Amino acid sequence: MASAMVLAISSGAAQAKPVWREAFESSPATYEAASESFVKFAAEHWHLPADKLRLELTPLPVSGTVRYRITVQAAGSKLRIRLSNEEGTAPLRLSAASIGVAGDAFAARLGSLHALTFGGAAGVTIPVGAPVLSDPVDLAVKQGAELMVSAALASPMMNEGRGGAGFVVAPGNQAMRTALDQAAPMRGRPLVTGVSVLSEAPPHVIVALGDSITDGNKDRPDALHGWPEVLARRLAARKGGGRYTVLNAGIAGNRVLSPGWGAASMARLDRDALRIDGLKHLILLEGINDINFSGHSLFGDYPDITAEELIAGYRQIIARAHARSVKIYLGTLTPNPFDPLTSTPAKMAMRDAVNHWIRTSHEPDAVIDFEAMVRDPAKPTQFKPEFDSGDHLHPSDKGHQAMGHGIDLSLFP
Repeated sequence: MASAMVLAISSGAAQAKPVWREAFESSPATYEAASESFVKFAAEHWHLPADKLRLELTPLPVSGTVRYRITVQAAGSKLRIRLSNEEGTAPLRLSAASIGVAGDAFAARLGSLHALTFGGAAGVTIPVGAPVLSDPVDLAVKQGAELMVSAALASPMMNEGRGGAGFVVAPGNQAMRTALDQAAPMRGRPLVTGVSVLSEAPPHVIVALGDSITDGNKDRPDALHGWPEVLARRLAARKGGGRYTVLNAGIAGNRVLSPGWGAASMARLDRDALRIDGLKHLILLEGINDINFSGHSLFGDYPDITAEELIAGYRQIIARAHARSVKIYLGTLTPNPFDPLTSTPAKMAMRDAVNHWIRTSHEPDAVIDFEAMVRDPAKPTQFKPEFDSGDHLHPSDKGHQAMGHGIDLSLFP
């Protein structure tokens, strides 16, 4: 009898309980007013009338139903959604929300939509400065599955087009419609900031913390996005090694030391990375905006910074990650050639000094040499032509592929 009891206890102990793991992230962010020099620069580069661009860069209220297309980076039997009003200035009320399997563009697959509830209620009020989690919903997903998440707004949501993802908005409450009626495309930071899955085999978590070069191309539902998504696909496809989910915590225009285009990474580190259960690795690729915004620039006038101040910010992030037993890998800053509006010789020299410290300090747990992956050997201050998006600062889709494929997978055993 005693032996049978021991066997039963041992067998029960061997059956690990499923746990929740985050499988998608999009960091909330608000933006300071765009400078006139930036509006002029962006209008010329994006080929838009300046007046139209000013309107798109001004926070405006959105009403109706918003719908997002989201890719989850882990498998599970149940889902729950994280919605954010952490950057809001007024309570945000939702009358309904839903989740389903993605079909074409922003339509859900027929019959796949599930209503979301919050403490059993169809609607929820999200307080200023807070997120909310939905109740779990029975919807099994595989790693790489694409989902459609909708929210019917009972009060207007403020939206600004800078640094966001493509989504659609439609009039009224259409949360449970397979295809939205009269849907119009928009761009902005997603209301949906997380998706968690209930996993029988919980993966380790990697968070990629950075700016637009991490955030990637999110204008189209079929877009590549960025190098973190390439890394996620490689880790999912490899033979052997641990299971990982890769979360993209990039915010376009973000900086390490200063707010303005989202909270500074030093300020959002806990919210967007260190709070996450199962976090094993943090990849930080950020700092080029700290350098380019420094002093007088097309983004406005800001205090001058030094390479030493930026390095001090890195050291703080390293220390805080290590305090949570999280390994941190620093990425070298990608090419940023001379441009009188963005990158002066002094700023280019600062970038070189920062990259030298990243490569030689031995303070991060590892270095991911993104610059070496995409620079032109004949002109090291520039991207290889095929890796240049055209603005000489951001990688093209091929550049993101090169960065994602250039990461040594042995860093994630």
